[in-house]
Amino acid sequence: MDSAIQAANERMVYVTGDKEAIRAYEMRQMALSDYTSSINYAREKGHNDILEMLDQGLTVEEIKQRLAK
Repeated sequence: MDSAIQAANERMVYVTGDKEAIRAYEMRQMALSDYTSSINYAREKGHNDILEMLDQGLTVEEIKQRLAK
């Protein structure tokens, strides 16, 4: 459903918007994409760091203490 709403919004901007509105919309979409990518990267990096600490033999409590710092 979200993709259908997004597609409708995109069509609306192109039909009703001028060049400035279209450019602003495209810039917003790029910013949202960049934000999503950075969040995904941070999650993956955090996950890998925790797995590395587990491989080093740290307990869950020790990992929690390190992450709280």
